[in-house]
Amino acid sequence: MKNKLLLLGLLACSIAFPLVHGVEPTHSNLRYSKEYDRSALDLWTVKSSKPAPLVVYFHGGGFKVGDKKGFSRSQILRKYHPKGVAFASVNYPFLVHTKNDYFKIMDHCAEAIRFLQSRAKKYNLDPTRISVSGGSAGALISCHLGHGHDLGIRSVFPIQQPMGTPLMTYPKLRKGGPPIILYNHSGPNDRVHHPDNAKLVHRRCKELGVKSDLFGSSQSGLPTLPKGKQVHDVAMEFFFESWGLPFPK
Repeated sequence: MKNKLLLLGLLACSIAFPLVHGVEPTHSNLRYSKEYDRSALDLWTVKSSKPAPLVVYFHGGGFKVGDKKGFSRSQILRKYHPKGVAFASVNYPFLVHTKNDYFKIMDHCAEAIRFLQSRAKKYNLDPTRISVSGGSAGALISCHLGHGHDLGIRSVFPIQQPMGTPLMTYPKLRKGGPPIILYNHSGPNDRVHHPDNAKLVHRRCKELGVKSDLFGSSQSGLPTLPKGKQVHDVAMEFFFESWGLPFPK
C-alpha cells in the first residue's frame, strides 16, 4: 500500500508537469534553513520597476519522494513568469528526516516563506503579495502554511487534495484565513486523492466564511472549469484577485 501511495503521488506530479523543456531558475538551490540538507529552493525573479507578486510551490510525493526541479516544466510558470509573476519551488525534509512527523515537515516549510519575505528587497519580491500552491503532499503543506501559520499568505491553490486532509488540513482551517481554490481531477477510485478531500476543505471554508472555489474533471464529479479555461489560468485569476492586482492579458 505504501508503494502504491508513492506511485499515485508521483503520477499526480507527472500530470501537473508534462515532459517539456524546463525554464531555468534565476537562482538555484537557495538555502532557506541550515536544519536539513533538503532545505533549499529555486527562485524565478522578475526584472521590473515594481516588486513582483510571488507564487511558492511545494512538490508532492507522499512526504517521502519528489523534488523541486519538476516545477521548471509547469505551465503556470512558463506562461506567467513572462507576465511579471515571480515563482519559487521548494524542497523540504522527508519523513525519514523527521522521525515520521508530518507536522514538523509542514511547519519547517514556513521557513521558506520567511526566508523569501526577509529577502524580498534583494530579489525584487512583494512580501505582501505571496500565494502558495502544491500537489498532493504539497497541497497539505500549502493549506497548512496558509491557515496553520500567520505568514500573510494571500491565497492558496491545493492540487489533488490527498488523504490526511481530515487530520492535517481540516482542523487548521480558520476564519479570516486566506482564500482557497482547489482542483482535484481524480475520481472516487483514487483512494489517495479522493474528491471528498477537496469537498471537505471547500465545505469547511464556506462554514468559516473563507472564500473558496472548487474545480475538477468530469470523472471527479466536481464542478468543471469554465469553458475554454485551463486550470493554471483560473488559479492565476484567483491569485491576482487576492493580490488586488489587475489580471494580465
